[in-house]
Formats: sequence, structure tokens, C-alpha cells
Amino acid sequence: MQEHFRAVAVSTDIACTQDQYGALAAAQNSHTSLTAWRNDRAIAQIAVLSGGEKLNGLTVSAGEFSGPAGDFSGTVACAFLRETKAFVGNGKQDDGSRSAYPDVIWSDDPVDVDANSVQAVWVTFTVPKDAAAGVYTGEIVLSSSNKEASQSVPYTLEVLDLTAPDPQEYAFDIELWQYPYRVADYYGVEPFSPEHFDILRPHLEKYRELGGHAITASIVEEPWNGQTYGRYPSMIKWTRRADRSFAFDFDQFDRWVEFCHSLGLGDKIVCYSLIPWGNRIRYYDEKKKKERCVAPRTGTRRYKKVWRQFLQALVDHAQEKGWFDDLYIGIDERAAMKKAYDLIDTVRGKDGALLKKAAAMNHFNAKYFPLIDRMASVSVGSEPLKGAMADYKQLCARRKGRPELRTTVYTCVGHFPNSFTYSMPGEGYWTILFSAAMGANGFLRWAYDAWVQDPLRDTTHVSFESGDCFLIYPDEADAAHPVPHSSVRLEKLAEGMRDINKLLLLAERSEKMARRLEKLLASVRCDYTQNPDKVAVAVADERTRAQLPEDMDRLRGELHAMARDFLAER
Repeated sequence: MQEHFRAVAVSTDIACTQDQYGALAAAQNSHTSLTAWRNDRAIAQIAVLSGGEKLNGLTVSAGEFSGPAGDFSGTVACAFLRETKAFVGNGKQDDGSRSAYPDVIWSDDPVDVDANSVQAVWVTFTVPKDAAAGVYTGEIVLSSSNKEASQSVPYTLEVLDLTAPDPQEYAFDIELWQYPYRVADYYGVEPFSPEHFDILRPHLEKYRELGGHAITASIVEEPWNGQTYGRYPSMIKWTRRADRSFAFDFDQFDRWVEFCHSLGLGDKIVCYSLIPWGNRIRYYDEKKKKERCVAPRTGTRRYKKVWRQFLQALVDHAQEKGWFDDLYIGIDERAAMKKAYDLIDTVRGKDGALLKKAAAMNHFNAKYFPLIDRMASVSVGSEPLKGAMADYKQLCARRKGRPELRTTVYTCVGHFPNSFTYSMPGEGYWTILFSAAMGANGFLRWAYDAWVQDPLRDTTHVSFESGDCFLIYPDEADAAHPVPHSSVRLEKLAEGMRDINKLLLLAERSEKMARRLEKLLASVRCDYTQNPDKVAVAVADERTRAQLPEDMDRLRGELHAMARDFLAER
């Protein structure tokens, strides 16, 4: 082990886990030359190696960044990464083992670091729209109260004379399903109360900043059959009257949608689900004065009778609120979608307008095209997609040029590469580029914030891979003024979002750049290999751990080369 404290710049595509101490201690600075546009961000990572003595009160700060154009007008934010634990694999096979991963982007408050340990630092350069183009140099400084010498890591940031699109203008977007009830339960506040909205505001502003705009609404109790921690009730309350007809209370639905609209979200309101898992519909029986449940099979007479009442009430309410055009009926990984769609199309809005349909599909090939043609938004899982890539590209081609249609890719349980707690951070960046390479115009992920019991300490889920159901972390549950904490996984997805939208902007402005983008996307690999261990699901093997970061560097390098060539030729 090394004896002295040192800091080394490393790739953001790797995780600085404790078992990598020896390799990190022997490493030299890399990835210290960053490139960004105006209205953009660049990210960096530093591994601090404590050496043979504990570091007390380790601090991190950014020095002045300047260049020929003057001082850098943006911000340089540094944060220590906080470790959380994870069972490496599917939770159904949890054997009690846990590994620690530095995934929580916590704060710049001083930390103590045990002897012979790694402490990762996340650095974010935010470039404003009015930044002067040019090269800026500076350093990140790390100091410990019990060490005489500090450590500094030099960085160079080149700001190109190009302006990145605002997230609301992204041609390639991201949709992350939200679980607002879980947020309320975690912090012990009343759902959709002023206290809840105060917590949700920065939480959802982060989602908007990523390029997200679709919101998730529950229209039945537990649409996914209670598969997440905490409850997920219906935002629309069902009551069966004494005459056996149904009435619907939209109060919580309205409060959620109106709040999201106030943040610039919700031009797509996806309602789950007309085929809830288990088909269960819970309601209050006015005559019996108790909660009851029915589970009509999709397409049956009873199913149609119950759901048609709901759909008519939803359409009437949405038209009254002016939301009809933004409404989507969502169905997630279900087999009987055609029967549900047939029913949906019997209830129309003004002028005969149909309700829009959205679906996530874990089964896919060309035979589903007639069904998908009825969907305004369809997302296909990355694993079934890989088994029918030619068909998926054909599907995207069929829908190209119609901005009202979203054709996206999603990752979830068992898929690889992915964005689990233990995934290589670079897998998230790859996911966005891979989705675009398949012809998609967006990426979908469940979920944004379906937290497990204590995510800041253990991300393991009883049924799924660790971290599968959330990408953002909460604050401590008893925090006086809670703030959300991003994850390394989320920031790598965000980096992919920024980069693919910059590439699409170049392609829009230049036929030459369009050809180069086509070539770049064709080079995105989809043959990364994983550990064959049946318990350690979706874990990159050593070959992938070496190859994927190199590939991501190459893709980013080509983006920067395209941007510089575009500037030279305009």
C-alpha cells in the first residue's frame, strides 16, 4: 500500500470502489482535458487515496479557472461521493452479501477517510449560455487537517463556440417514471401537501434539467401490484354508488398535474394502467361501506362495463381542464393490449379525437407493427430489441418524421448494459448512444424515485437488481430542509442526453455532419459481455471493464472532433 495521501483524476466511466485501491494508487492523471459547449456541462472524477494514515477533515475546492478570454464565467462544483451498499444481482437471490459503491453525489462538506481507502470526488463544470469561447485552466484542491501538504489536480476546459440546446428543446428525450407517493412516505408528509411539493420541487426540476417532460399518474391502486417499497395508490379515487355505477374523485390527480405544469412538466401525462398487474381495481363500495376489489379479465363484458365508465369520466374531466391532448393511457409489459385498445377507441373526445396510447413492451418483432401503429408512444426493452434489431430499426423508420410519435428504448430487470448500483457508470452513457443508434428518439427508465427502505445505506431490492427502481437519492429522512442527491448513474445518463442532442443539432445543420453522425452511431457496439455467474446478474466481465471506457472515450472524442470541424467549416 502507498504511504502518502494523493489524488488522481480518473474516467467518469469507472467506479472508484475500495477493491480498486491498488490500481488507482498506481494510476496517473487522465481525463483532465474537458470539452463543452455553451449552455452545457462537463463532468470529471477524482480518486483520493488516503495512504497509510487516516485523513481527517478532507476538503475539496475549485481554484480559479481562467484563460486568454478572462475568468471562467460558469461554475465548478465539487462533491464527495457517498457509498451505499448493494447486493450484486437480483434481489430474489439475495444471500445477504453486500458490496459498497460510491454512487451518491452528496456534498462538499469535509469528510474523514480511513487509512488505505478510496474517496471519490465528483466535479461538474457548468457553462452558461453567455460564456466566452476559449480554453480555461485551473485546479481542484484537496486538503486534510492532519496533512501538511495539499493535493491539486489540474484541469483544462475548452469551451467551443457552439450553444447546446435547452433540455426542453431536445430532439432525443428521456422519460423516467415518478413515484410521488413514495417520496411522501419516505419523508412522512401528506401526499400533495405544501410540504410535499416543497420536497418535490427541486427533485422534479432535476428531472426537467435532464430533458424529461412526461409525468406518471396512477389511475388504479397499485398498478404494478405493489412491487415497490411503500404504497402507490390511485391518484383518482373510485367509488361505486348504491346504483352500482362508478364515481371518480380527481382531486389528487389534479394537484399532481397542476404542480408538474407549474414546473414546465406534463405535456405528456401517462396514466397507468388499463391493464394493471393482476387486473385488480380497488374501489370504495358506498352501499357496503367498505373497500372492495374486482379483477375483470381484459376484454370481457365486465371489463368493458367498468373501464368504459372510467374512460368517459377521464375524457370529460381532461377536456374540462384542457389536458385531453396531453393524456396517454399507459400499459406496461402486458399481453392483451389490443383488447384494451379496442375499448379505449370506443370513448372519444370532442370531434371524435382518440385518447393517445403508450406502452412498454418486453416482447417485440415485426409482427407487432399493426399494434404499435396504434401507439403514440412505444418503448421496447433493450434485451428483446437485441433479438430483433433489424425490425426495431424498421419500426423507427416507419415512424420517422412524425414528431408526435415517440419510439424509445428502455432498460430494466436483467438487461445488460444497464444503470444498476453496481453497473459500470459508463454503461449509462452507452445506453443513450445505443438507443439513438437503433433509431430511437428517446429513452425510458423505471424508475426515477421508487426508493427502497433506506437507499442511502442499502439499495438492495427484494425482487429486482439493486438500484433498478431509482436513479436519484433522497436526503436523510429527518432532514429539516430535504434536498435531492443525484447519482453517478443519473449523471452518466444526463451526459449521454447532452451529447446525443448536440450531435443531432450538428447533423441538422450540416449534411456532412449528418453522414458522420450516421457513421458514429453505426460504430456503437452491442456485444459487451458480462460475468457468467447466474447470481451476479448484469455484471460486466473484465473484458468489458477494459473495453467499454475506451469505447466511450472514442465516441466522445468523435463528437468533439465533429464540433471543431463544423466550426472550422462554417
